[in-house]
Amino acid sequence: METSGVFSLERFESCINGEDFDEALALFGKFSERLARFPYMNLADLMSHGDARAFANRSESDEHFASRVCHALGSMLVNPQFTWTDVRLQSLQAQRSLIWSIAAATSPGHTDHFVRELLARRQSNADASTLSADTARRLSILYSPESRIDLDIAQLWNADRASALSLAIGIGGEQFGGSAVACARRIRLLDWLTGSIDKLNESPPLDLTSLWALYMHCTYTEGNRHAVKQGINGLVRLGLANFGLTDLDTTKPPPERERNARPLMLVVAESFNSGHSIVRTHSATLAAARRCFETVAFCAPRSIDDAGRRVFDRTIDLPEGANVLDQVRLIRDFAQTEHPSVLYMPSVGMSVLTIFLSNIRVAPLQIAALGHPATTHSDRIDYVSVEDDYVGDPACFSEKLMRLPKDGQPYIASSLLSAVPARTPVGKNHTDIAIAATPMKLNPSFFTACRAIVQRAEPQVHLHFIASGSNVFTLMHLNRVLSEYLPSGSFTIHGFLPYEEYAEQLANMDMFLSPFPFGNTNGIVDAFTVGLPGICKTGPEVFEHIDGAMFARASMPEWMVATTVDDYVEAAVRLANNRDEREALRAWMLETKVVQRFFEGRPEVFGEMALALLEQRDA
Repeated sequence: METSGVFSLERFESCINGEDFDEALALFGKFSERLARFPYMNLADLMSHGDARAFANRSESDEHFASRVCHALGSMLVNPQFTWTDVRLQSLQAQRSLIWSIAAATSPGHTDHFVRELLARRQSNADASTLSADTARRLSILYSPESRIDLDIAQLWNADRASALSLAIGIGGEQFGGSAVACARRIRLLDWLTGSIDKLNESPPLDLTSLWALYMHCTYTEGNRHAVKQGINGLVRLGLANFGLTDLDTTKPPPERERNARPLMLVVAESFNSGHSIVRTHSATLAAARRCFETVAFCAPRSIDDAGRRVFDRTIDLPEGANVLDQVRLIRDFAQTEHPSVLYMPSVGMSVLTIFLSNIRVAPLQIAALGHPATTHSDRIDYVSVEDDYVGDPACFSEKLMRLPKDGQPYIASSLLSAVPARTPVGKNHTDIAIAATPMKLNPSFFTACRAIVQRAEPQVHLHFIASGSNVFTLMHLNRVLSEYLPSGSFTIHGFLPYEEYAEQLANMDMFLSPFPFGNTNGIVDAFTVGLPGICKTGPEVFEHIDGAMFARASMPEWMVATTVDDYVEAAVRLANNRDEREALRAWMLETKVVQRFFEGRPEVFGEMALALLEQRDA
C-alpha cells in the first residue's frame, strides 16, 4: 500500500479519475515540493516499474510522464464535476507556472485540445462569444504561453476580471519566455496589463509570488518592458496602506546621536551567502561603507552566512515563515525607532520583500543598486547606485543616478572556486561554445543569432547551454524550442553544476557567447577567470550596457563588443573560425590575469558618495 501523501503518477491519475480532486491537488503540491528539492530528478522513479521499463531512454520516459500529468490535469479542469473553492483556486494559481512548464515539456508544448473544449462551452442564452466566469477561471489555468490558440483577453476580462488579470500576470511573469509565439504573446499581454492592472482596486493578489514574478521577469522581454511596474507599484502601495504600512515622516530631524557617531544605513539584502552573485558584486562596497555609516542588515537567516554577517556592523534576522507584510512592518518599526539616514537595497526585484520596500519610505535617502539591473519606476527610490561606464542611456531609469566611478564597485572572486582549473587538451575538429545563462535570459532573437552562427561558422560549432536556475521540465522545454532553431546535434543542454565543475567546464570550452539583450555580469567574470574569450552585445539598457563596459575594463578587443545583431553574429563567426586568434587571446588573458581588473578599485567611494548625498539633502 502506498504511503499517504507520497506522490506517484498512478495514484495522482487515480484520484482525478475517481473525482477526488482535493487529494489530487494535495499530491500535486507534494510533487512540486519534491521537484524544488530535486530539480533534475528521474521522473521514472514516480511511475510504476513496468511503465518505467517500457522506454528506451530517460528522455522518452520523462516526456511520457509529462504527457500523462498534463492529460490528468486537463481532464480535471474540463470535468463539469470539478467545482471551484477558494482552496482549489489558490492551489492551482500557485502551481500554474509548473503546470505550464510540464505542458511545455510535452511534444505539443501546450494543452490546446482541452482549451478548445472549454472555449466550445458558451452560455446557452447569451452571445456566442460570451464566456462564463467559471470557464474563464478554468482557462486561466490551462491556457499557457505556448498555446497556438489566440485567446481574446478582453473576452476573458468581460467574463471575470480577476481571471483575466491572473492569466496576464502569469504569462507576463513566466521565467522562460520560450518560443517566438510565446514571447510575442507575453509582450502583448504586458502592454495590456500596463493599462489594466490598476483597475484591480483591491489588495495585491493572494499569490504574491505571481506579482513578484511579473516584476522580476518583465525585464527579460523586449518592447516597453518596465512600464507595467507602475501598476504593480500602485497595487503594492494600496496593499501596504490597507495594513497601515504607510510612509514614515522622515522630514523631521532625527534625535541627536552620540558625538562622532556614524549615521545609520539600513541594508535589506535578498541573499548574502558566500558565493552568491550579490556577495560577489556588492560586499566590498558594503564593507567599506562602514567607514562612513553604521550598517545594519536585515536578511532571512537561511539567506546569509557567517561570512556575510561579518560585512555589516549588525545583522537582524527576518523571522522564518513570516509573510511579506509582517517583514515590512518589522523593518518599518525598526526605522521608526532607530531613525536610519539611508535605506540601501543591493537589488530590487529578486524577492517580494524588496518590491514592497521600494514602495514605502523608511529613511530620508533611499538607494537601490543593480544586483537586478533594472529601474524600479518607484518614486520612493531616490537614487540608483551604478558605475559610470555601466549606465547606458540615463533615460532608461526613473530614478536619479548615483554615478560611481567605473572602479567604484570592485567585485570579489567567488569563494566557491579554490583554484583556476586547468584546460584538458582534447583533439577535435569543431569549436565548443559556452552559453552560461539562466533560461530567463534566453529568447528567440538570441536563438536566431545562434542559428546564423551555426550556419556560417567553419569549422562546425557545438553550442553548450549551461542553464542554471532550471529543472527537468525547463530543460525539456528549452530542448523543444532550440530544436526549432538549431540543427540536430549542434547543441547540448546542461543543467545546474556545482561551481567548481562549472568553472572546469568553461575552461574546456573554446569561446563563449553572452546572451542578449539581458547580459551576463557574473558569467563574464567566470569566463575571464578561466581565460575564455567571448562575444557580447551592448545597448542602451543598463543590463545590456554592462557587458560592453566589462569587456572594455578588461581591455578586450573592441570588435568583440557588438552594437547590432549582425555585428554580433559576424564577431562570433570570426572567433569561432580562428583558432590561433582564440588561443592567443586565451594565453594573454591568463598571463595578464585580466579578471583581476574587476576586483581592483575604490570600494570606499560608495559610502563617501552616499554620505555626501545625505549631507547635501540635510543642507
